[in-house]
Amino acid sequence: MKKNEEKYTWDKDKIECYPTISFSKFVVGFFRLIVFLPVTFFFVFIYLFFKAFFKPLKLYSPIFFIRKLWSLLILGLFGLKLKVVGKQSNNSKIFVCNHISWTDILVIQSVIDIIFIAKSEVKKMPGLGFLASIANTIFIDRNPQKISEDSHLIKKIIKKGASICFFPEGTSTDGLRVLKFKSGFFQLLFDKNLNIKNECSTVQPLSIYYKVNNKKLSKDFYGWWGSMSIISHIIKILCLSSGSVILKFHKPLDSKDFNNRKELTIAVESIISEDISNQILNN
Repeated sequence: MKKNEEKYTWDKDKIECYPTISFSKFVVGFFRLIVFLPVTFFFVFIYLFFKAFFKPLKLYSPIFFIRKLWSLLILGLFGLKLKVVGKQSNNSKIFVCNHISWTDILVIQSVIDIIFIAKSEVKKMPGLGFLASIANTIFIDRNPQKISEDSHLIKKIIKKGASICFFPEGTSTDGLRVLKFKSGFFQLLFDKNLNIKNECSTVQPLSIYYKVNNKKLSKDFYGWWGSMSIISHIIKILCLSSGSVILKFHKPLDSKDFNNRKELTIAVESIISEDISNQILNN
């Protein structure tokens, strides 16, 4: 590896260095917190109210509108300016994205009516697990016996007209490069028993990149990886966050043009990885 590439390499054993939080920044964080909590509680109440009357797999508009509005408000509260590049394909129901932080969820669902696929461990995370559960996230169990059930549930959701999004890196990173994609989820498009291609054969790659305004903060400021505490990361975001985030829609890929899941995985990874590399070089 070249020396100038080392600082852009994600390492699960990398130690997070917390920047100093001044009193003024602590006040900012406290203000954001006292706004965040009641706003979130209010939207959760409204969301659950609508969810009780509108079944998620039959009518999405009211439920997803609430999620979009809440996400946009929280991104603004966190000092993150959202920029969307490209357009969502009307033909794609499956979206794939690189994964940097829990804030990725806010970014994506503020733009797309989407249901996320996450590993079962997310369900156990304090706060985030609850929000993910009520948002109809599909938690994938790595038990082979459960994979078939989960796959059929995903097919049902797509057939009802909803879109899904998953993060094939399998974990979140520091945002300074893209990890090797796992091909497991892509098998959904090649499983003859599921026959998902009849419902949707295209995959649209997404890429997310965070830019920090404060030059005193490192480029990996928004990254959440390894054994980082979710609580300490949220505190850091509340007190110091100020920047922008780019969500880019790439050209959809048709799975019918690929022989197997590994070929499709490599193609999607290449598109997203190249874009992130360009973002790092240009910012």
